[in-house]
Amino acid sequence: MDADSLVTSVLAAAAVLLIPYLLYRVARWARARTTGAYVLGAALSPIIAAGSVVDPDSRVVNEAKQLKRQEEDDAGDPPNE
Repeated sequence: MDADSLVTSVLAAAAVLLIPYLLYRVARWARARTTGAYVLGAALSPIIAAGSVVDPDSRVVNEAKQLKRQEEDDAGDPPNE
């Protein structure tokens, strides 16, 4: 094993161990409800929201499905009492 692959392996192992630890620390910091956590959350919310953008075509399909369900619920005469 040459030095380059050893360095790459060590960096990859460090990243695998460091990233979950950092996420854990950020979660603990956010749970403390510090002002900095609110500011960071406000700064990151547009980035997080950008990942959940719905495709307009799927939105139309979902609206049509919802309308169909409503029509099926309302269909027919009311029951005789």
